Amino acid sequence: MIGETTPTEPPSAEARSASEAFVSLLIASARADGSVSPHEANQIEHVVSGMKLFRGSTLEARLAIFTVAAERIKAEGTDHVIRGAVATIPKELAATMFAVAVDLMLSDGRLTANEQRFADQLSGMLNVGRKMAAEIVNVLTIKNAG
Repeated sequence: MIGETTPTEPPSAEARSASEAFVSLLIASARADGSVSPHEANQIEHVVSGMKLFRGSTLEARLAIFTVAAERIKAEGTDHVIRGAVATIPKELAATMFAVAVDLMLSDGRLTANEQRFADQLSGMLNVGRKMAAEIVNVLTIKNAG
């Protein structure tokens, strides 16, 4: 989970965009249970393509962001990328980021223990209050139950 490993490289000097940070956190969320399923990958693309943050971007541009985010995770490690991405997400999108990440993790109808731990850590890093985080998880659990 977040913080369990120490990055082997110093922080990248390369600036992250909010869109890359968002995608990075979604990929990390999907990997919280060990791997990204084809369903989760499709879900990420679907969610991203409908967000205001990505409006006006072409499919090719979104795929390029996915590629950069995935390569950064592979090169720098998930924990390191999560820290940088959280720092890049605009404050007004923190609860949105958390909600989209939880929705993705709940797409199979439940949160595994690792996903719950990841969600707890992510809500803290994004400064989403406990009450708000619990409300988001409750609503999304209902949404994904059927």
